[in-house]
Amino acid sequence: MPNAVKLKEILQKHWNHSSFRPLQESIINDIINGNDSLAILPTGGGKSICYQIPALYMDGTCVVVSPLTALINDQIHQLKQKGVEAMSIPTNSSIDDIVRLFDNIRIKKIKLLYLSPERLSQPILQEKLQQLNISFFAVDEAHCISQWGHDFRPSYIKVGLIRDLLPNIPFLAVTATATPKTQEQIISLLQLKNPKLHIGSFSRDNLAYQLFETPQKFDLLTKVLSKRKVVSIIYLQNRLAVKELSDRLNSLGLATTYYHAGLSKTEKDKSFNAWNSEEKHIMVATNAFGMGIDKSNVRLVIHLEIPATLENYLQEAGRAGRDGQKSFSCVILSANDYKKFATQIQTNITFKSVYDVYLKLNQHFQIAYGDFNEEELDFDLQAFCQRYQLNINNTEKALRRLDNYNILNYKEQHKSDTHIKITCSNHQLMHFCNEHQSYKELIDAILRNYSGLFEVSKKLNLPRLSSRTDFSAELILKKLAYLHQINLIELKVKQNNHSITFLVPREDKKTINPIEKDITALHDIELIKHQSSISYFKNQDTCRNQIILNYFDQPHVKDCGICDICIQKNNSSSAHELNHKILTTLKTKACTFNELLILIKVNSQVLKHLLAALINENKILQNQQFYQLT
Repeated sequence: MPNAVKLKEILQKHWNHSSFRPLQESIINDIINGNDSLAILPTGGGKSICYQIPALYMDGTCVVVSPLTALINDQIHQLKQKGVEAMSIPTNSSIDDIVRLFDNIRIKKIKLLYLSPERLSQPILQEKLQQLNISFFAVDEAHCISQWGHDFRPSYIKVGLIRDLLPNIPFLAVTATATPKTQEQIISLLQLKNPKLHIGSFSRDNLAYQLFETPQKFDLLTKVLSKRKVVSIIYLQNRLAVKELSDRLNSLGLATTYYHAGLSKTEKDKSFNAWNSEEKHIMVATNAFGMGIDKSNVRLVIHLEIPATLENYLQEAGRAGRDGQKSFSCVILSANDYKKFATQIQTNITFKSVYDVYLKLNQHFQIAYGDFNEEELDFDLQAFCQRYQLNINNTEKALRRLDNYNILNYKEQHKSDTHIKITCSNHQLMHFCNEHQSYKELIDAILRNYSGLFEVSKKLNLPRLSSRTDFSAELILKKLAYLHQINLIELKVKQNNHSITFLVPREDKKTINPIEKDITALHDIELIKHQSSISYFKNQDTCRNQIILNYFDQPHVKDCGICDICIQKNNSSSAHELNHKILTTLKTKACTFNELLILIKVNSQVLKHLLAALINENKILQNQQFYQLT
């Protein structure tokens, strides 16, 4: 039996907690006792502690399989801050590098080794793992192995190879969200032996799920954000929209920053730190923001679009109220969002569309049948889609499918490359600097760091230049654009420098046909998940917490009492009383729909019906965005 006192000492020493959260201790005990386990702990339930603490308690090294390099690096960084030694294998490691790394693991007695699933198919890695004293395997984000999981990755199936090589090593699979079908596939594909199941409740007593439908989304958003200054996250799907919304909110005096996958590491860190320190209490982000984020006092998570699946929604909404205090998941939609979502469902990726993109890629890069190009090729996604008249979002999805199945490697770098060449004489440049002192520091820094600019075009490192001058990267670009305009330099800024690497020879149908069955199955599963999501957000009758529990096949509890549906049900006011409230409010001043929504405290759909009836009875009228008495 594991020593409970020692486990709590480890928890206190490295995590500064005096007690475990629900299920954590029983999961840890099962692993230490050598049992295979599947643990489903909703967002904020403390999944990583379930394998990190037994790794420190047991002899040997725990091998953690994790899907994202960024997530691996983040966990290693956090562990090192807690005084725990952990390692991963860098992307470009040679065989010699891997041999040296495993020697270090043994010598330093490293407790946690993080690996990507792709690594597991390497013969040298399999050989070294067999020689290592492994305490147990932990498979993080285990839903990725299942086609029913919301982020299926074929590379995760390779984890099953290790089960064949090391059959007696215990396995722990952990995830935040898994439906019964996902659970079945995780157990089957990981070959878990009589696994102990630990399934946390998806019921969040302190989290109020609320949905508002309004024609003026931004107006309602600002009203919600201005009500109280609380730590907030706003989710959008488009990277450009994320920055635009952040700028717009800042212009209104709401302290906001933004985050998406296209930012550099420096930009991401700066944005995260501003939000985490609450210098900027509002974060506008794509779903790239969230994994590894462990801020307990987030009070408000807002979605301005319909999430693709309920799993996605629950993970993102669940980042609010991790400290147990009352918090809100607020979804603000317009009628157009439902139409947009319906269009997305109709354009789900089919096998035919994946095959079509693959053929056009070969045509684009002029790769002949049977040829194999191993170079990393620059790829302009927008130009490619324009040339072949393809939808950019669907093309990106097809590229990710081809990447998932190791037919090609698609990198979304989303960065700008800035190249300059000096086209004037040295005398002309010095004369300009003497006349324009504000440019002198920048030009001096460029000339000190980049030789040969009078002869050839060179790529500038803007963050480095910014650190060596008093100018931001944006201001440097602005100044360079002016120098280009007056013909002192030639400036080229290349946006979105994606890349494609073909991983197998071109054999058209022979290359693509093996994945047809999987692509078709994924298409059908996505349809089912999308339909569940749209049903949730269109729902006007059932407690939102009950719908979530039903989706995950969990026992129903009583209605939550705090979602928008429950509040409406508990509102004992009759239509007559609500009409009286509306008319009394409008006697004071004309109001927008959003103002009435907040003041009357009634469901969006109910308010629409009440207002329409009052207009029909000629008691009120609508003048542009305002409602007023007749």
